[in-house]
Amino acid sequence: MPKVPKISEKTLESIGLKKKDMDVYVSLLKLGTAPLRRISDECGLNRGTTYDTLKRLMSLGIVSYVNAKTHRYFTAEDPRKLTGVATRREIAAVDARKKLEEIIPDLQNLLGWSKHRPSVRYYEGEAGVRDILQDVLGVCGKSTQQMFRVYSSAGIRDLISNAWPGFVKKRIKENISVKALAIGEGGRTAGLDERKWISKEHKAPTYIFIYPGKTAYVSVDEKLQLFGVIIDDAAIASTQEMIFDVLWGHLH
Repeated sequence: MPKVPKISEKTLESIGLKKKDMDVYVSLLKLGTAPLRRISDECGLNRGTTYDTLKRLMSLGIVSYVNAKTHRYFTAEDPRKLTGVATRREIAAVDARKKLEEIIPDLQNLLGWSKHRPSVRYYEGEAGVRDILQDVLGVCGKSTQQMFRVYSSAGIRDLISNAWPGFVKKRIKENISVKALAIGEGGRTAGLDERKWISKEHKAPTYIFIYPGKTAYVSVDEKLQLFGVIIDDAAIASTQEMIFDVLWGHLH
């Protein structure tokens, strides 16, 4: 008998199939045409599960059946029809994307329907921190101020830089300035920025970004994995901005 090819569960999931779907389909390919009982015995699934799976495969057009006097006999369609399953799923995904794009503006309006209701969003890992940094630049770029404030901690400065190595170049390119209050040794100016030190002897485990209407906190867990939150609330941002500016004015 020819060798049965192995198909990963990830590949099957990408076209909307499960492992048991392929087990039943492959069993039916081996049998040719067979009743439910023989298919169930061949694939090692109970009859109820086998029948439900056959119905699913019939709905996808890769299994058909004929009725005999006492039994229904099932037949596996040509395996090339599996590519049709994948194609239909791709078309459906494109159509779904278009429909979602149409309603996204309305969903975004719901997100900010009340200016008095702050929102907090949580992010994990380097990808999450990059999302936070992109939000900082995106909000500042649309603001008349085009600047943000940051408490820059030597403790995690390198980790944040690794999350988006091109962040500073992007900030400068978009003409966004920054004031940084540094905690710990290190740190330098790169353009459109000013830096003062709260302390060069101490370290802090958290970065704090203060930008129009929002504050973002980036820190690390016990495994030194980055995580962060964005608080979307103008009152909190205004308070943090005031504290920052008082500190800034007292440092040289």
